[in-house]
Amino acid sequence: MSLWPRRVRIRRLLAEDAALWRDLRLEALAKHPEAYGSTHDDWAGRPLSDFADRLEQACILGAFKSETLVGCMALDSARGRGEITAVFVRQDLRRRGVARALLKAQKRQAQQRGVSQLYLTVAETNRPALRFYERAGFRRIEEPSRALARDGQLLDLITMTMEL
Repeated sequence: MSLWPRRVRIRRLLAEDAALWRDLRLEALAKHPEAYGSTHDDWAGRPLSDFADRLEQACILGAFKSETLVGCMALDSARGRGEITAVFVRQDLRRRGVARALLKAQKRQAQQRGVSQLYLTVAETNRPALRFYERAGFRRIEEPSRALARDGQLLDLITMTMEL
């Protein structure tokens, strides 16, 4: 059953949303450390102003159910390319269209910024994310590279791209 668009709304997160985003970001990093280049320890001790600064630097969209932030997706763009990062949807709302709605809105943001190509990296072991990105139209552009170390192990990262 899809929650979108009736009960989840998507909007850009602003500096005043820093506390909400900090809580969600730390939850994502704690529950899924293998999915991110940053770690929980990297962000946990930072002041709230660092989260506010990040919200001002990138286009980070949030998915809200009522007033609760339940998902996010960041876009960093330069020279016609946009990188999708910091994707997370709370466990109880996965497979209900929230990530799809975030990506759709983020694609609109990218086009408004003159971005013609999106790219991202995802761990090869993150099968649900890989399936989601492939269904959304992303294509693998290179063989996996061992680039992200977690708990003394190297993870294979896959780079994917999508033309807008």
